[in-house]
Amino acid sequence: MKKIVFLMTVLLTGTFVMAQTSSLSSVATEPLEKRVAFTNGEYKLGKIPLGKPVEFTIEMKNIGHDTVTLLNVQAGCGCTAPNFTPNEKFGPGQTSKILIRFNGGTSGPFTKYSTIFFDGGLSKQVSFSGEGIPETPQAPAQAATAVKSTTPVEKAKVVKN
Repeated sequence: MKKIVFLMTVLLTGTFVMAQTSSLSSVATEPLEKRVAFTNGEYKLGKIPLGKPVEFTIEMKNIGHDTVTLLNVQAGCGCTAPNFTPNEKFGPGQTSKILIRFNGGTSGPFTKYSTIFFDGGLSKQVSFSGEGIPETPQAPAQAATAVKSTTPVEKAKVVKN
């Protein structure tokens, strides 16, 4: 009889814990696309002068029914630096922003990635692309016009031995 009561207690407790866990994780299992809308998630920089830093902003709007927490942003390379507020919470209808800075040190076409991490194990990979072009040096104004000498030019004398 004690074994039956014990088994019933364990079974009921296990069922209660599973019900609590599934209700808590239902928010976390909701896809990110139903919780957050992204602006500039795939940003096109176009042609940028080689070595000139550029930056742009990724805006995220909470379109879900629960608060979202921005945990971290990890750049894919050392040429990219994200600026954000760690553990920032934004509720339904609110927005959060991430400033992405790129040092412009890539020549030719490029695509760079960063990963944004949210609570509930959710993440989003964002990207930006462009083309690093060498900056053409500007010739000084004086070099563009011919300079005439007012002094006579001597002709070289060839000496034979």
